[in-house]
Amino acid sequence: MKKIINYLLIISCLTLTACKVKDPDEDKPQEQKQDSISARETLLAGKADLSLSVVDESKANLSNVVIKVAGQSYTSDANGKVNISDLPYGNHALMVQQNGYFAKAGVIVNQPNYATSQVQLETKAQNSKSLIFAGDTMFGRRYLDPSLSTMGTNIPDVKNALIRPETAGADSVAITADVAELFLNADFASVNFESPVTSNPSAVHPTKEFSFFSLPDSLQGLSAIGVDYLGLGNNHVYDYLQSGLEDTLIEVANAGFLHSGAGINDTDALAPVNASLGDINLTLFAATSITGDEHEFNYVAEQSKGGAADLTNANAVNDTLQALDTNNFIIAQMHGGDEYSYSPTSYIDGRFQALSSQNTDLLIAHHPHVAQGFAVYNDIPAVLGLGNFVFDQPRLDTLLGVAVMIDLNADTQTVNRAFAYPIYIEDYKPRFTTGFLSNYLVRRLAEFSDDSVTLIPRDNYAEVYFSKDQATKRTSQVTVTLDSSSDIIDLRQYAPSSAAYLSNIEVTSGELSNSILGRDIMVFGDFEDWDNDSEAFEVSRWDHTSDSVFPCTDKPYAGIQALCSSRDEFDNTPSIIPFRHTMRVMELIDENGAPLLSKDFSLYGYLQSENGGKLESLLTYTTEIDDLTFSENEVVISNGGDNSWQVFSHDFSLPSDDFTLGPKNLPPRGIKLQFRQYAPSNGEAITRLDNIAMITWQNPISLENKQWQTSKMHGFDFLKVSASNDTSIKLTFTLLD
Repeated sequence: MKKIINYLLIISCLTLTACKVKDPDEDKPQEQKQDSISARETLLAGKADLSLSVVDESKANLSNVVIKVAGQSYTSDANGKVNISDLPYGNHALMVQQNGYFAKAGVIVNQPNYATSQVQLETKAQNSKSLIFAGDTMFGRRYLDPSLSTMGTNIPDVKNALIRPETAGADSVAITADVAELFLNADFASVNFESPVTSNPSAVHPTKEFSFFSLPDSLQGLSAIGVDYLGLGNNHVYDYLQSGLEDTLIEVANAGFLHSGAGINDTDALAPVNASLGDINLTLFAATSITGDEHEFNYVAEQSKGGAADLTNANAVNDTLQALDTNNFIIAQMHGGDEYSYSPTSYIDGRFQALSSQNTDLLIAHHPHVAQGFAVYNDIPAVLGLGNFVFDQPRLDTLLGVAVMIDLNADTQTVNRAFAYPIYIEDYKPRFTTGFLSNYLVRRLAEFSDDSVTLIPRDNYAEVYFSKDQATKRTSQVTVTLDSSSDIIDLRQYAPSSAAYLSNIEVTSGELSNSILGRDIMVFGDFEDWDNDSEAFEVSRWDHTSDSVFPCTDKPYAGIQALCSSRDEFDNTPSIIPFRHTMRVMELIDENGAPLLSKDFSLYGYLQSENGGKLESLLTYTTEIDDLTFSENEVVISNGGDNSWQVFSHDFSLPSDDFTLGPKNLPPRGIKLQFRQYAPSNGEAITRLDNIAMITWQNPISLENKQWQTSKMHGFDFLKVSASNDTSIKLTFTLLD
């Protein structure tokens, strides 16, 4: 009988191609994988001495400055040096407070091949006041229950949620802790608070698609970081109708916050609020253009109904602003525009124009959940869009916001400059960033700012001047030789810094045609850790919960870390490596206000393998919302084997807008990505991925006399060209200082 069973097993294995005899060592860790994991664990446990120079804008050394790194205080010596012994590898929170300088918060990097070497402080004049503004803020919905897309009339209490009702205060303080010190050291701090505040959510808006509320104790997350003012002029303050609005006004006042932009009637909603900063008085006005008039219960206040101040009531807004005391510094905040757009709509541009001539001194905008840049309207500085600050959106394009600190001259009541701090909302918690992630956003902000503004990238922020040509320029050049074919040039490989931008292309030999610039919309394909939390070398935007997928530091292509996948010959299923987010078509607007959409993409990156199995990518084409699938595309990236680091790329286009799905007739606007590594034919396999990008091709360029040039900073990191035989081009990169 035993012989018959054995024969049956042999026959079964012969007929099933994926079947293999069980490896007697199958439960033991794979040797290559274990070596790679051990190397990373060694790095995580490592330490090194770090030496920093503390300097001012002129690069002069500053002595006797106390800086705080990872909670420990150090003082610069007579030469401006700070020496830190045995600092663990990773990123560490930085805070500097020094009389005569703006408070500085940021990130200190300590890695074997890269470490922060300089901390620059910005002079603060004696008559200067610092005002910091952050974007869309709330503590509801997914903070209380990660499964929610909207809220009802109950108060969720979910185990492992970021906020639990009984500990809402402490939980909210923990959410904002990593950005606290910069806000605490500002003279005035403001956020757009986009949520009712109530402990009795009994009257949810009956027809609104998304409604949410925050618990009263959650306001401690803002008071703990020194926020002074909440702007309530937005499209969510009326999510719980009149009772929710009344609760909000009471709870916000009881928590000690100034507020404007909402009220129990239109007069109350339009009323600004004043704040005294010693020798200067601020007046803060807030309103929304998102009125909700399509609903039975709209969002804006009326004569006998509460709600937000109505920005579309142009006469009432003008009358309110014109009646304000011109001796005060008047700040108008407006809520409007298209969600997830990268520049203001024509309507919002018109409102900026109008408000700038209506007795205002500073304009601040929010609502799109995407940071939008800076402008000047009739000599009035404008922040076009702050993006998110404390918000629970998992959308990839909303994860980078900006907090803007205004340098206000109290004597002349004019804005000297601003400091733009990129904010990374990691799993709904705001963090400061540095390196590529910070520079990526700063360059994009500069690109979408108007030409009268200068942005100068720094380590983890940008100086912003509301006038042109306020920076010195340093350039570097490199010559690239191309084949006689279409080619993608990875500008990241040639730029002297991630803060530099391509400013000139010159064809030195051969011919170049059909050139187009592209940007990466994945952003998190370098597998590096750029934020200031306490978790070192995290890779949070990729799903590596599987035992076969893991961050690895032993052989990265660039930086400190790659992402590894392991298989062996006895594995019958591939290793799955998913990117957690849908990548969406960027919603741009042309000079006439019309939508400008590019649906041509390239998946691009670098791979290395040791006895690797076949590597595929699975591209899924979806709608922008609701995750409806149009089609899937499997692409072979590598057939496996031993490969030193090499480039891979795949060009594709999303389906035409003629195809739609669902009751909303949604067109193709999204891309999902996962990699699949299959088992090798024999032995163990390990494959490494690094510097992955999803390139959207957006900006065709024309050469004149074999040259192209721009003086405007931008966020394009890739160039696709068609070239004749042996074409050489000289690339010039510019870095502002």
